Formats: sequence, C-alpha cells, structure tokens
Amino acid sequence: MTGGEVIVALYPPAVRDRWGDELGREIAERGARSWADAVAGAARLWLHPSDWPETTAGQTRRVLAAVLFAVTAAVALLLRASAPIAVWWLAPILVGALLAAPLAPVGRTVAVTARTLAAPALAGAAMVLLANSGLVEHPAGALGVALLAYYWATLAFVALRLCALAARLLRIGTAPSRRRLRAALLLVGAGTALAAGQSMLGGALLTTAALALLALVALHTGQDLRATAR
Repeated sequence: MTGGEVIVALYPPAVRDRWGDELGREIAERGARSWADAVAGAARLWLHPSDWPETTAGQTRRVLAAVLFAVTAAVALLLRASAPIAVWWLAPILVGALLAAPLAPVGRTVAVTARTLAAPALAGAAMVLLANSGLVEHPAGALGVALLAYYWATLAFVALRLCALAARLLRIGTAPSRRRLRAALLLVGAGTALAAGQSMLGGALLTTAALALLALVALHTGQDLRATAR
C-alpha cells in the first residue's frame, strides 16, 4: 500500500466511497509534500460529519455510532492504566453508549454476540483463573513481564472485539436516530472530559492529554450534527 492509499484510508467511509479515487490521484500527483494537508483534511472531515455525503441510508449515523464505541473503549483503557474507576465520570459515558446502541433482532443479536465475544471471553476467563489460582501470587522477572503483557493484551483484545460487535450490530440493526446520536456524543464527551480532570488531579499528564483530545472530538462532532436527519 502506498503512502497516498494509506492517507485516503484515513478519510470517513462515505468520503472514500464518493471521492476516494480523486483524492488518491491528487495526492499521488502532488507527492509527499501534500501528505500533511491531506491528513489535516481527513481530521477536519471526521469533526464535521454534516459535510459527509451519504452513499447508503443512515451511513453517517452508523459510522459515528461505531466511532463512539471505539472512543468509549479507548477511554476505558486509558483510565484503567492511570486511575481507578469512578462513577461520577463513568455514568454519562455508559448512558451515551446505551443511547448509541443499535436496535437489532434479538435472535441475530445473540448469535452475533456469541460469535464475536467467544474468544475474548475465553481469554478473560483464563486471566481470572490464573489470577485466582495462587500459582503466581508474586511474579517477578520475565514471568512478571509476561503476565503483565498478557493482562493488557487481553484488555485490548476485549476492547477491540466489543468495537467489532458494535460495528456488526450496526450493520444488521437500526442505527440510532440523529437526536439520540447527538446526545450520546455529548454525554460521552462530557464524561471523558470529567475523566480527564480526574486524571490531571492524579498527575497523569499524557493520559490527561489523550482523554482531553478524545473529549474535544466527541463534543465537537456532537455539536456539528445538523438538524436534518441522516
């Protein structure tokens, strides 16, 4: 994959579907000197979903809902790395995630959930069993590093599969309405901003910066949704 193709892949799906070939040709013609502007253009478009074309009905809402779940997963991992869970910032994020959840037939939801989460459930169960087995109460050296790596790899795997589950349910179900999605983005953004404040009080500057950026993205995107439904 060329550098231009990688950059085009950064644009929202609807933009790639409509103008991907033109973007690729323009980036290829202008060369590497255009990469910074092209990446900045992709970032601006992600922040302005009201400017996206629609190649299928509800495409914008489905993409934004999937992104919202990805942001929620990232926030959970960042906070797990730096601070204990606190209900005062977790509550608006959970409410936002519920508002963004797609409505899909129960039978298909159960089947898709079982297929998608079977492997991470096994990995998580193995981690819990190992932690409670008494075999590695005080691991040190290479074993300690390996167990820590397994712990974080399991958390990341679970987060990725949950995002994949949300994307699959959005394909087979009904995407949230524009109003619900806007409220979800604003709630997740507000909760993430509170989490950033907690992280800052704890002295985790890098985590605070990452959370603040995610909060700004969610809040700005939610504010950008126009009154016309998509």
